[in-house]
Amino acid sequence: MTLTILINFIGSCKKEENSTVDCFPAATTVRQITDKQATIQSAGEDFYIVEENSIDTRLNPCNLSQEFKIDNLSVKISGDVKETNRNVSGPCCTEDFVITAISR
Repeated sequence: MTLTILINFIGSCKKEENSTVDCFPAATTVRQITDKQATIQSAGEDFYIVEENSIDTRLNPCNLSQEFKIDNLSVKISGDVKETNRNVSGPCCTEDFVITAISR
């Protein structure tokens, strides 16, 4: 019994999600990110991803699940950065992003 609880506890420490939902299907992929460290940042009700060593650019994830919507959460991400329509209202230097894998 104790061993089962211990295994469940260790397994729950590394949350991971894989998704292939593309919420920007008409947009061209301009670059791909593979296993890059990043931080989730809250901006009111919106959440953005900031890549490690990025100064100005924020990623606007279209498929970020609720369990990762935690301000200053450190994550590892993979996904497709899409060509972003600059006429869309929102913060400067924000790129649309489709997550294919995310983990804590």
